[in-house]
Amino acid sequence: MAVWSWLDRRGCGIFFHISSLPSSQGIGCFDGAAYDFVEFLKSSAMKYWQICPLNPTSFGNSPYQSPSAFAGNPYFIDLREFVALELIGEGNLSALKNLPHSSVHFGDLYEHFWPILRLAFENFQLSDARSPEFEIFCKKSAWWLDDYALFMAAKDKFGGRQCTQWPEKFSTPEHAEMHLSADSKFKKSLEFHKFTQWMFERQFRKLKAFANENGIFIVGDIPIFVGEDSADVWANRKIFKLRRDGTPSVVAGVPPDAFSKTGQLWGNPIYDWEALAAGDFSWWASRIKRCLELYDVVRLDHFRGFCDYWEIPAPAADATRGKWTKSIGIKFFEHLGKIFPNAKFIAEDLGVLSANAINLLEKTGLPGMDVLHFAFDGNSCNKYLPHCHERNSVLYLGTHDNDTTRGWFHALPEEIKHQVRCYVRTDGNDIAWDLIKTAYASPSNLLILSMQDIFNLGTEARFNKPSTVSGNWEWRATADQFDRLREMGTPEYLCHLRSTYGR
Repeated sequence: MAVWSWLDRRGCGIFFHISSLPSSQGIGCFDGAAYDFVEFLKSSAMKYWQICPLNPTSFGNSPYQSPSAFAGNPYFIDLREFVALELIGEGNLSALKNLPHSSVHFGDLYEHFWPILRLAFENFQLSDARSPEFEIFCKKSAWWLDDYALFMAAKDKFGGRQCTQWPEKFSTPEHAEMHLSADSKFKKSLEFHKFTQWMFERQFRKLKAFANENGIFIVGDIPIFVGEDSADVWANRKIFKLRRDGTPSVVAGVPPDAFSKTGQLWGNPIYDWEALAAGDFSWWASRIKRCLELYDVVRLDHFRGFCDYWEIPAPAADATRGKWTKSIGIKFFEHLGKIFPNAKFIAEDLGVLSANAINLLEKTGLPGMDVLHFAFDGNSCNKYLPHCHERNSVLYLGTHDNDTTRGWFHALPEEIKHQVRCYVRTDGNDIAWDLIKTAYASPSNLLILSMQDIFNLGTEARFNKPSTVSGNWEWRATADQFDRLREMGTPEYLCHLRSTYGR
C-alpha cells in the first residue's frame, strides 16, 4: 500500500538556488531580488520554486556538506535589514558591493561577510532592537538550535578544527557546555550563532509566506547523509557507525561506473539504522519536521540509500573497496507516514536502482525523477524518453549536477545529436528551448526547468560538477539577464506553454 501519493495535478516550476539570485552582497540572499523572482515565477505561470538545501556550507561550499542538517545558511541573510535597524551603516557594506555580480567568490565573501554580521550582532546586544522575539525563537527552536550553537561556538574556540580533533572533554554537547559555561567569550559566540539563525529564520519565513500568497510552493532538498564534521554527528554519535574516537568506521559513496572508474567517495558517516529504529527514528523524524517547517515539498536525495547503500571502509582513497549494504527500507517510511501523513516528498531515484529499491519506491507511492539529458542513447525504450514517462513523476531537462542543456548538447557525439534532432524535430540551433517545449508536453505531472536553460546559457553557467572540489556552486544570475527575458516576452511564452499543455 502506498504511503504517499500526492502528485495528481500537472504543474511546472523552476530550479534556482538562493545563492544564484542577483544581489549586491556577493551572493544571492533574501533581499528584493528574491521577491522579484517570485513575481517572475507568477508571471510565467509557475507553481514551484525548487532550491538546494538551505543549510550552512563549509569546505567546498557545497550545500550537501554542511555543519548542520537543521540550521540555515547565514550567507542568505539580507544585511540591509541591519542598516534599517541602525545596527550597521551603509558604508559597512561597501566591500561586499565590490564583489563580482555574476558569480560567488566564496573566499572573498568569507573575508568580508562575517565581520559585518558580527558587528551587527554586537550592536544588537547593546541596542533597543533586541526584542522578546529573539528569546522566543531561541526557546521554540532549542530542540535543534542548542546543539548547533554549541557546536559552532566550540568550533570558533578551537580555530575551526574538525570536532574529532577537539580535546576529549568537548566530545559531547553536555561536556562542552559544562566545561565552557563560565567562559564569557564562548557564551558570546554561542549567542552570536543563535542570532544568525534567528535572522535567517525570520527573513526566510517572510519570503516563503510571500511566495505561498502568490501561489508558489517551495521545493527543498534533504541530503540523505550528513557531514562528518557536523553538529548532527557530534551530538548524536550513537546513531552513526563510528569508532570510539568519533571518526567513521565506514563512509558513504557510490561504486565505480561508466562515469568514474574509482566511483565517488563522499566521505559521509553511515547511519546505524538498528539504533535509529530502536529509538523510533526520532532524529530522522526531527529532521523531517524541520524540513517541513521550511519547505512545501521535500526532495529525498539519493533515495536508493534507504534501501541499500555503498559502504566503504574508512579511511579510503576512493570508492572501489565498498560493498552494497542493506538499509532500513519500507519500515522507515511507514513510520514517517504515521507522523507526517500529509507530507509531500519527491524521490531522487536516479542512477542504477536495485530491484528492492524499485519495489520500495512503488510501495511508498512517491514520484520519482526523469531527466531528459539521460534519455538519448539510441534506445527507443529508454525510460527517460518522454513517451515513456509516467504521470507520477517529476521531469527535469538536467539536474543541478548536470551541464546546462546547451553545454550538454554541444558535447554529445554526432550520432546522439542526430537522435535528439530527430526526436525533438529540430535543427538543434535552439536546443534548450526545443527541449523545454518537449518537456512541457511530457506525461510527467510536474516539470522543473533550470534557470540557466531559460536564460539559454552554455557550460559556463554549470552549477556543479560531481567529483570535483573547485569551481562549483558559484554561478549567479544578474538583474540584466532577467530584464532581457522580460523584454523578449519570455514570461508570456511560458504562460502560453502552460496553457497549451495543461500545466
